[in-house]
Amino acid sequence: MRYFLVAGEASGDLHASALIRALKAEDPEASFAFMGGDKMAAAAGLPPVVHYRDVAFMGVVSVLKNYRTIRRRAERVQEALRAFAPDVVIPVDFADFNIRYILPLAEELAIPSVYYILPKLWAWRAGRIKQLRRYLSHALCILPFEVDYFRQQGLSVSYVGNPCVDAQLSYEAEHPEPIARETDLLALLPGSRKAELRENLPLMLQASEAHLEAGGRVALAAAPGMTEADYAPYLSAYPQVELVWGDSYGLIRRAARAAVTSGTATLETALAGCPLVVCYGMGGRRVLRWIFEHCFRVRYVSLVNLILDRPTVPELLGDKLSAATLRHQLELLEEGQPAREAQLEAFAELEAQLGRSYSAPRAARTLIEQLQQQR
Repeated sequence: MRYFLVAGEASGDLHASALIRALKAEDPEASFAFMGGDKMAAAAGLPPVVHYRDVAFMGVVSVLKNYRTIRRRAERVQEALRAFAPDVVIPVDFADFNIRYILPLAEELAIPSVYYILPKLWAWRAGRIKQLRRYLSHALCILPFEVDYFRQQGLSVSYVGNPCVDAQLSYEAEHPEPIARETDLLALLPGSRKAELRENLPLMLQASEAHLEAGGRVALAAAPGMTEADYAPYLSAYPQVELVWGDSYGLIRRAARAAVTSGTATLETALAGCPLVVCYGMGGRRVLRWIFEHCFRVRYVSLVNLILDRPTVPELLGDKLSAATLRHQLELLEEGQPAREAQLEAFAELEAQLGRSYSAPRAARTLIEQLQQQR
């Protein structure tokens, strides 16, 4: 079969690459075209029609300023979709782009759509469910609590496990030797977008100053799609901070603590057993927190807290994020502190809920079975 995937972020690139490899294993005749990144290119053995970094704009202002660029890239992806004539379209997260540009075209061309990593409608913008009901043939859920929610909303869905578990298991298979925790190492994961770097990294670095002055070490996980030039303005005053490329999983296994921008990385860090503080600073910090508290339908912003349904890891959202507050929360996670032990116990529960089996093969089998049933 012919598969057309659309991913628009570093995490989507990672998880879609695992799905591509699993589809190849299940379907020897599989062929691919996609919007995505380097990991998908390596898995598929060909370049993306558009690289996700060309459309990775975050926030209303940034999106509006770059609307023409996004539109041109979307038109290129649409042209590729028409030319490739796939048997199925697989949107991977990246809801705004996929719902606006990809799903309507797939419907127009009478091509089934199977969503992988659904938009978080249980948190906000629940009205989009009408579009998903119209466009989707099926959806593959990656969070246990999503199944009941989306079925109640009229979608055909299957739970296939969480791709973060796949990534962790793959890393462990490639690095079988035990990795020791380095008690003096603090990890910073400031996000995969330039806007996230701008709003979170300066505060993370300021919060790390006391740790550095005490002789501790700080390492920053560089995101795929970023360059040295993206980090240079922030690190010029912190030459002792190590910039780690291509080994974020190794870093969160070695680090004793971490400050992590909200997103998939929070779950990855917890599954790696590294206590963390969640950061999410954006422009208009007070307004951002007000919007979350009054407009979102969930109590938490991090996947760790959402899955466990309790405040396991501290969340510093909007104007609650400051260098002083982050530094204090990180100090509470030092060796022997009760908060650290509580997080580690909760991470064991988290792993039990998500399991330790690969989800990508299950997703591939489910996707193919659904397509066969619809023929």
